[in-house]
Amino acid sequence: MIVTFTPNPAIDVTYAVPSLLVGESHRVSVTGTHAGGKGLNVAGVLASMGVDHVAVAPIGDGERDFFIEDAAQRGIRLQIVESPVATRRSVAVFGADGHATVLNEQGGVLPVAVWDRVTDAVLRCCSPGDVLAIAGSLPPATPEDVLVELCREAHRAGVLLVIDGRGAWVEDVLAVAPALVKPNASEATSMTGLADPTDAARALVEQGAWAAIVSRGAEGLVLVTADGRVVQASPSSPGAGNATGAGDALTAAVCAGIDGRDPADVDWTEVLRTGVAWSAAAVRQTLAGVIDRTDVDALLEEVVLLERS
Repeated sequence: MIVTFTPNPAIDVTYAVPSLLVGESHRVSVTGTHAGGKGLNVAGVLASMGVDHVAVAPIGDGERDFFIEDAAQRGIRLQIVESPVATRRSVAVFGADGHATVLNEQGGVLPVAVWDRVTDAVLRCCSPGDVLAIAGSLPPATPEDVLVELCREAHRAGVLLVIDGRGAWVEDVLAVAPALVKPNASEATSMTGLADPTDAARALVEQGAWAAIVSRGAEGLVLVTADGRVVQASPSSPGAGNATGAGDALTAAVCAGIDGRDPADVDWTEVLRTGVAWSAAAVRQTLAGVIDRTDVDALLEEVVLLERS
């Protein structure tokens, strides 16, 4: 099973506009309001594809009913950790020209007691062979060691770790527990100081990742594994649409592809083909956290794979 953990969930609001003009007033249409944050978006994609999962997230008391209702409508198995801190909002402004601008509130500081309950909830959901995906930003003033200890305990319990985040905490986790990391190109450069995605992925493996996947938007992705394998995957042609949920769909596909498997036995060709197809399918959707199986089936045949030394 796949367990997703969203440290800093959000109420996602998507606005549609003909085009976004700085300094101008806009008449918008609200195309969707749903439970968000990267881990919940990953869970939404898994739900779309019928993949077994549970999503853990700390939710403010005032937003609890909204998250429960939205998760039920989308088929997300949600486990809420109640928090006295109001859940933040995230606004995506999507233009007809295909450009999206995202405005993310920072979120509030979670009390230590909430972190303790979150850690307990995540570990109780995990069993040996499961995948734990930690995805998204951290709330302000997150204790430096809380995610490190969570990942250490999960690894000790035989859980495969997937991290879609950035910051010093990712490096600290890799020092104590191997994980698959999935930054985008700019995040990988920030984490390693290396501009080339393949070089950055290699550096992340050297830091302790058992695999690193660097996503490059419409150009696809590059994978480097601990045994030195390098694979590039990309769509045969760039898709037009809203790319805000593409990375989360890729994370979902990777989690589904490695769930229950020993890292040495992962079929990376199939995982990457699926990842690119799910990511491209997400671009066709107005909202993040959802894909259509019909789109996926059509896109699987259009993925280009190239193995390098």
